[in-house]
Amino acid sequence: MAIKEVRVYSTPLAAKHLYNMSSSAVTTPYSTIVEIIDSSGHRGYGEACLASPQYQPAHNDGVRNSLTILAPAIIGHDPTQLSVLNAIMNSALDGHSEGKAALDIACWDLSGKIFNRSVVDLLGGALQHNIITYHVVGIGTPEYAATEATRLQNEGITRIQLKAGGRPIQEDIASIRAVAEVIQPGTDLAIDTNRGWTTAEAIQVSSACRDITLSLEQPCATESELSSVKQQSHHPIVVDENSTDIGAIARMIANGLADGFGLKITRLGGLTNMRAVRDLCMQTRTPMSADDAWGGDIIAAAGVAMGATLQPQLSRGAWLAHPYHQTHYDEHNGPRIENGYVTLPQGGPGLGLVIEEGRFGEPLTIYK
Repeated sequence: MAIKEVRVYSTPLAAKHLYNMSSSAVTTPYSTIVEIIDSSGHRGYGEACLASPQYQPAHNDGVRNSLTILAPAIIGHDPTQLSVLNAIMNSALDGHSEGKAALDIACWDLSGKIFNRSVVDLLGGALQHNIITYHVVGIGTPEYAATEATRLQNEGITRIQLKAGGRPIQEDIASIRAVAEVIQPGTDLAIDTNRGWTTAEAIQVSSACRDITLSLEQPCATESELSSVKQQSHHPIVVDENSTDIGAIARMIANGLADGFGLKITRLGGLTNMRAVRDLCMQTRTPMSADDAWGGDIIAAAGVAMGATLQPQLSRGAWLAHPYHQTHYDEHNGPRIENGYVTLPQGGPGLGLVIEEGRFGEPLTIYK
C-alpha cells in the first residue's frame, strides 16, 4: 500500500455576500485541492484555501508552490502512516503548514477509505453528531449588523461572530451595542478583529462594553499585546491567529492568556497536528473550534469531523464557508447548516464525500 500519484487542482470560491474584515474583504480566493491515489486505486481528497493573505504568512499561490516540494516527497509512502508522512513533509520543507495540511487531510480521507471507516472514527469517535456552528457578521453599519444578527438567529444560529477593527473605534462600539440589543437568550457573541485593534483600543472597547456578555477574539496582533489586554479586559480572550502550533497553544494555556481558541486546521498543518491540539485542549478544559479560513466541502468535512470529536461543553463549533460562497463539491453530502448545526456527511468512508472524477477540471500538476 503506497501513494502512487498526487494531483493538484485549483478552483475559485467567490464570496457571494459581504465579508469585510478589519484589513481586507474576501473576493474570489482560489482553493487548492489535492487528490491522492494509492497503489490500490483508492482516492483521498484534501484542501487548503486562505480567505486573504493579510492574516498569516501564506497565500494561495504559495500553497500550490509548496506542493512542488511536498507532493514528490510522499510518493511511494504508506498513506495510513500519518505520523511518518508528517515527519517526511517536515524534513522536506520547513513551515508551509497549509500545503502540508492539504496532503495530510487527503491521507486521512484515503485512510478511511482503505479501512472502510469514517475519519471521525479514525480520530477517536464522535462525542456529538450534530455539531454547532457560528456565523460571521461582516463589518458594516450598526443597522446592518443588527439586522444580520436578527436574521441569523431566526435561522437557528446561536453563535455570532461580529467582525470589527480597521475603522474608528466608536463605530465598532456602536455596532457591538446594536448587535447586543438584538441578541436572544442562549446566543453567544464574539467580537473578532483579526488583529485589528491596538492594545489601547481593545481595552477601551472592553471597558465601554463591560455590561455586555461577549468574548474578544484575537483583538491584537501579538501575544504580548494580548497579554496586556488580558490583564485589563472585562471579557474572555479567544486566540486565533497566534495559535500556530501546539507549543504556542500550550504556552498560552499555561500562562492563562487564552480562555479559548479559534483553531484553523490548515494553520496547524492538518488533522494529525489538530488531533494533538484537541487532546491538549480537552485535557486542560480549554474551549476550541475546528474550522478554517475559507474553502469548500473538503475542508468543511474535515472541520466537522474534528468538531464531532470535541466534548460538547468545550466546543466553540465548526465553521463552514459554504454560506458565503454557496458552492458544493458534493451536492448531496456536502456539509450544510440546519438550525445552527451541521451533521456529518454520509456519503461513505473517509470524509463522507463523493467527489465525481473531473469535478475540478484538469489537474494543474500531477506528481508520480
